[in-house]
Amino acid sequence: MQQNMAINIGNSRSAEGLIVAALSGAMTVVAAGGDVFALRNVGPRPLAISAVRLRWVTSTGFAAAQGLAFSVSKVYGFTAIHDTGGTAVQAHHKFQGGIQNTATGDRVPLTEISAYMAATGAITGATYTAEDTDEPEIFAVGAGTVLPGVYEDWEPFDGLPLVLTADTGLVVNNHTLMGATGVGSLYVAIEGYRLG
Repeated sequence: MQQNMAINIGNSRSAEGLIVAALSGAMTVVAAGGDVFALRNVGPRPLAISAVRLRWVTSTGFAAAQGLAFSVSKVYGFTAIHDTGGTAVQAHHKFQGGIQNTATGDRVPLTEISAYMAATGAITGATYTAEDTDEPEIFAVGAGTVLPGVYEDWEPFDGLPLVLTADTGLVVNNHTLMGATGVGSLYVAIEGYRLG
């Protein structure tokens, strides 16, 4: 029984490794609480999240010291992914062998997993049960400076993945208002797997 979806010696051969990686455009003046990335498990197969990477690089300095913080929250009833203010992103297989349709390379169909990344501001248009903003699964911060950066690698300390069932997903929010003049790019990478 695989209730927690953990990889073990008995199921490791059937695990299908996936990665969703996205780089934003030149983001600036994003409001506190604004969604900047989202991942939705559309299909019926559970998606086990084994790692989350967040990176922020400032390209134009802020006018005053700016602290950055991004929260990653699990959301439910995720029936429509964002469609405004960014770009659709596809998951990729970590290994292409055995994929039936190679015309799209190693990409996972959007009918199974979909994601959306910010361009220059917050993304909108999604339908999901509002996340509990004071209980995020992951919280990444950057020190207050005119050139702040964020460098966060999350893996479950207990080895048990964060599992996304159908119409469940992850949303990355900007936690504090980005002050005027500052510009930067956010990189988000979600690694995981599905069991065969």
